[in-house]
Amino acid sequence: MRVAVLGISWIPFAALLLSCSTPERRPAPSMDPPPRAVLFPSAAAPRNDSHRELERALTDAYIPWDANEVLGIVGKIAETLNVSSYSSLTRVNVAKGEYSFDCSGMADWVLCRAAPVACRSVRSAGPRPLARDFHRAIAAIPAGRERGGWRRIARVDQAQPGDVVAWIKPPEVPSRNSGHVAFIVRSPAPLPGYPNAYLVRVADSTSLYHDNDTREPGLTNGFGFGTILLVSDESGAPVAYGWVGTRARVFETKIAIGRAVP
Repeated sequence: MRVAVLGISWIPFAALLLSCSTPERRPAPSMDPPPRAVLFPSAAAPRNDSHRELERALTDAYIPWDANEVLGIVGKIAETLNVSSYSSLTRVNVAKGEYSFDCSGMADWVLCRAAPVACRSVRSAGPRPLARDFHRAIAAIPAGRERGGWRRIARVDQAQPGDVVAWIKPPEVPSRNSGHVAFIVRSPAPLPGYPNAYLVRVADSTSLYHDNDTREPGLTNGFGFGTILLVSDESGAPVAYGWVGTRARVFETKIAIGRAVP
């Protein structure tokens, strides 16, 4: 089963979710994406349990920095950060809190310190791995198996803080990058009313901001935290992403989730 192929024009968020959760194509329901006010009500509005659980799941204050080596290194960047920039050249000075890299440069820098075996397996494609190299290294592993310092996580709901998510750039995205790679810092949070959709808090290096992003638009880029959307098929495997959570269109592409293992 494949997700309904997305064209250039925007397709309602709910339509994609429906196509992911059913084996046959159905007419798109006549509804818009979930209003942001419904998912994140204002402080004055009443909150139910699902709202509170979702907000807690996307709060950086609860990131378990000591859960594994990967999160420890990402946390060190956040703790020492003074200035960051998005660049294809990796330049890091931890003592001064200066971090310059793109998404794959950041992932490479973190993994080479936290999980050297996983780092070397990605670098087998070359000394400067791209997002597609992270995807290739993880996706080649049978679900639930370990190889080259990685364990592939087959289901979105099985992902944990410290895991890597990597995807291939969809053809309709106008970018010279091969895709994107980020670190999951909170366990995926089920989106109320959509059984195969998850909001995911990630740390990455980017010049384009996610939802609820810590980077200040127009002023800062590079390292930061933001919220994306991951959509699964009926088996739980990731098949589509939303760069800014539920606030814009969803893209179908090849996505892999991996856990660096000692």
